[in-house]
Amino acid sequence: MSDIPGSDELTVARFYKILGSKLELVPVDLETGFANLVRSPDISRPGMALTGYIQHFLHERIQIFGETEITYLNSLSDSEREFALGRIFETPIYCSIVTKGLPAPSELIAYSRSSDSALFLSTRDTTPLIHDLTDLLDEVFAPRTSVYGSLVEVFGIGLLVTGKSAIGKSESVLGLLERGHRLIADDRVFISRIRGILVGRGDSRMGHLMEIRGLGLVEVSNFYGIRAVKERQQVQFEVRLEQWSQDNQEFDRTGLVQKVNNILDISIPQTVIPVLPGRNLTLLLEIAVMNHLLVRQGRNIPREIEDNLINRILDKETDQERRTDMTGGRET
Repeated sequence: MSDIPGSDELTVARFYKILGSKLELVPVDLETGFANLVRSPDISRPGMALTGYIQHFLHERIQIFGETEITYLNSLSDSEREFALGRIFETPIYCSIVTKGLPAPSELIAYSRSSDSALFLSTRDTTPLIHDLTDLLDEVFAPRTSVYGSLVEVFGIGLLVTGKSAIGKSESVLGLLERGHRLIADDRVFISRIRGILVGRGDSRMGHLMEIRGLGLVEVSNFYGIRAVKERQQVQFEVRLEQWSQDNQEFDRTGLVQKVNNILDISIPQTVIPVLPGRNLTLLLEIAVMNHLLVRQGRNIPREIEDNLINRILDKETDQERRTDMTGGRET
């Protein structure tokens, strides 16, 4: 699912194209309701509405008719079934799915046709179908942004490498691929906030191409194999490359200052690395990620060294006070 449309672009037709095979969907009427927009990231099971409680019927969602709903409808007389379905189709239902290989009642088919509402049959069980459908809808309706940079998986961590144009982002990431790490996106990273985490991916039209100045476009999987690329990855850590100059020397030398960057209202740790001629940026990126992993495990080496120095200073001061008291004739 690399080519994810925006929430204003997801029609029933596009939803069917993306998930039709996975959800084992078969349209009852080809193209009926296919132009309708999917309007909500949630789904609805209309059981209560079928019994007559329609005050809070969520008609703007995809309706799932599972075994409970179909069994209930089949228990009604023809006139009762027509009345129950007619009541919920008075609201604009745009798409319904009947699961578990159950046959759709003829009244449901008739109301779907007359309302230009898409109707699908699926052999999938209801719960796993809902999970797979919700995964797509979560991504489509998730807040999203794009960042100019590269996203690469290093030691299992989603590393976002940012910096000004021509500073060496792609070249340093290419070095990471040479060391066995995996590329998700180069030049432009599309980031979505899904269930409280940041998920990054590349442009599906560009694939896993990298632009290397002087060489042009390079297809990563051709050089390093399919294991060197990945479709998506959680964004967990950012390294920003900045050009070092005499006027810009305010870089952290101790590691005590932890910077963060806020993306879509989620903060991720950020490290700023100065770029100078001769520096091995690939190695520094690996070290930055390993240091990030240590911090996640509860180890903060700069903080431990600082605490150790402070304790040594305090111990010296205490020892000095003891000596002063002894030379003054007072017992300690």
